[in-house]
Amino acid sequence: MARLDQLPPDQRAVLQLLLKQGKSYGEIASVLKMERSAVKARAHDALGALGPEDTDLSEDRRDEIGDHLLGQQDEGQRAATRTFLESSPDGRAWARIVASELRELSPDRLPDIPAEGAAELDEAHDTLEARRSARAEHERSSKLGGILLIAGLGIAIAVVLILLFTGGGDDKKNTGPVGGTTSTAATSTNTSTTPQVESQINLFPPGGGKKPLGVANVVIQQGQRGIALVGQDVPPTGSKFAYAMWLENSPTDAKRLGFFGAVKKNGRLQGFVLAPSDFSKFSKLVVTRETGRSPKVPGPVVLQGAIKQ
Repeated sequence: MARLDQLPPDQRAVLQLLLKQGKSYGEIASVLKMERSAVKARAHDALGALGPEDTDLSEDRRDEIGDHLLGQQDEGQRAATRTFLESSPDGRAWARIVASELRELSPDRLPDIPAEGAAELDEAHDTLEARRSARAEHERSSKLGGILLIAGLGIAIAVVLILLFTGGGDDKKNTGPVGGTTSTAATSTNTSTTPQVESQINLFPPGGGKKPLGVANVVIQQGQRGIALVGQDVPPTGSKFAYAMWLENSPTDAKRLGFFGAVKKNGRLQGFVLAPSDFSKFSKLVVTRETGRSPKVPGPVVLQGAIKQ
């Protein structure tokens, strides 16, 4: 399992924006209405976790190399960092191990690291493999605390970048996949072009328990209300069932918003829908396991949370 999967969700989300989307610290900070230093700190903390612990590099040097790998330096800074890496075996080893972990996000955006000797390459490779083997023995630790962090960061990012707010419609039930834009948009007075988080719904398994867990953000952009949901540790889907999102007062008073896409072995559940105009009439948001294509009432509940009006 890649070390990236072990990072707190907010740190991983920042790395994805930096490497997959080519965003800068400042651009991410502007979108999320947070300090640039806070975005930068998340990135540096993430790279610190990805890099080897047994290094003589100072924190400032690691941060400098991290900015270099993430493409956050100007031309002069890049030249200075490259000069340092050419003269520092410790710097090259740290950079290569971190770059190896980041490669799955965006292999084309990572800068070249100066050449090093075969012995250094073997040592870096052995260190990386040893760390991966050790990580495989530990259970995933990203529980509700991490998922709540991504609620304020990752979901807002998804809403902005995927640009799902593309229009409303009449009051029809959405039977398509969650993540589409066929749900009815609720009227709102908020006309900002940046999604505003209206409320957060923490999702837990019925009857208690630690798995699965989830969170949904109710967001508003340009007069439209949407629901962005993310969950973890959800059993993978197969050919016989799928997950659906519902608004509910009771099993006989519920509205299906749509189906989620397939959940893979990593257990991640994520989707977005526009909220219906009668959203405020419901008291709960639930995620269910469905075996039919057009269920009239919710199936077995996997996650549920109270809607705070």
